[in-house]
Amino acid sequence: MDKEKRVKKIDAPTLVLSSGTRTGSLMVQKSKLLAISGHLQGTEFNMNKDLFIIGSGPHNDLVLEDSTVSRRHCEIQLTPDGYVIRDLGSTNGTLVQGVKVTEAFLDQGTEFQLGKTKFVFCPLQEATEYTVSKREAMGRLIGKSFRMRRVFHLAETYAPTDATILIQGETGTGKEVLAEEIHKHSHRKNKPFVVIDCASLAREIIESELFGHTKGAFTGATTDRIGVFEHADGGTVLLDEIGDLSPDLQPKFLRVLEKREVRRVGSNQIRNMNVRIISATNRKLESEVNLGKFREDLLFRLSVVRIEMPPLRKRKEDIALLTTQFLKEFHGDDALAQVVNFDKTMDAFCNYEWPGNVRELRNLVEIAFYGERRPVDLGAFLYVNRSNSRDDSSKPDHPADRPFKVAKGELIMEFEKDYISDLLKKHGGNISQAAREAGIERAYLQRLIKKYELK
Repeated sequence: MDKEKRVKKIDAPTLVLSSGTRTGSLMVQKSKLLAISGHLQGTEFNMNKDLFIIGSGPHNDLVLEDSTVSRRHCEIQLTPDGYVIRDLGSTNGTLVQGVKVTEAFLDQGTEFQLGKTKFVFCPLQEATEYTVSKREAMGRLIGKSFRMRRVFHLAETYAPTDATILIQGETGTGKEVLAEEIHKHSHRKNKPFVVIDCASLAREIIESELFGHTKGAFTGATTDRIGVFEHADGGTVLLDEIGDLSPDLQPKFLRVLEKREVRRVGSNQIRNMNVRIISATNRKLESEVNLGKFREDLLFRLSVVRIEMPPLRKRKEDIALLTTQFLKEFHGDDALAQVVNFDKTMDAFCNYEWPGNVRELRNLVEIAFYGERRPVDLGAFLYVNRSNSRDDSSKPDHPADRPFKVAKGELIMEFEKDYISDLLKKHGGNISQAAREAGIERAYLQRLIKKYELK
């Protein structure tokens, strides 16, 4: 095999020993790394964390003093399927068994190399428990899969504390919902839960929005105003899409995290704040650190606790459960009785990769009942090749194959997304200017931007 070929995954036997019948917990072999080349040759490293990060930066679990190793080079994660190594967008790559990979399972004796150092993965005789929650729901979040019950376990464990939490996961996996549920299960539940969308903050007013301002601090500041952090006093602040935070604002956020104090624009008075910080991102922040787009010390402060929301394609045993919940939520308790071939439809859903994750499934269930045809065939709304082909030819060519309202809705959504994208490009991302030219309210434009996940 060509050693420069990049592969997504190399399958290997897992190190899962057994699963508990009562709680569903997994018993997994503990493991260590043995350096067999490089300046650490002969040194052993026990992996005593679910997520073990290796790189040249000072905040890694294993620090390699090697100029050919990136600051955040790779991670080894314990999953329900065993140990997985992932490259974090490193400059020189991660080699497993001599092959440059993005992700691969590790098994006994597997060798991998970072820069000048080569390691051997060594399972131990001792086992560790991969603990999951006994519950299959946490507020609005539901799931019986090991991955979701692991999320529930971590959320239940740390919600009562004031630990700073970083929630990572693809778009549409439910990161904001999880953050809100953590808030609701904390001692801060009767205080504000405030969301800051870091991707949509206008640079010219961002400090005023976040930290507040005093009267006369700048043109247009006719009164004193408190910022978001002060408004959330006693509660929780969610820094949504933290990976989109501009580099010039990152030091200010770091000071807020470290000192828990703010200063309004135009004032010299320091105000203490009592807020819990949760952040969420669909980006791999370690890769952003390697690219110089995100501060490593800020990532270190944000990720005291990490929770990863799994994509829907990795928790397919939850699809029927979620579909049933959405049917009841949107269309009433008797909606399931109006669905044709539910079991067959679930088979089709499980053969689909769900790039939009839970949000895509939710939208599909909502739109499926807009037509008058009954019973409803949910499978007809899944425009994919069931063999997982990504070719656009899997999408129907004839709008008349779908109900009128569905076809019309698709065209409107396509128009809105294309129009807003072009509008934002024309005005360099300035939302106020774009809204004025389009003749729509700024708030409405922001809702459309968020709806279609535009930048």
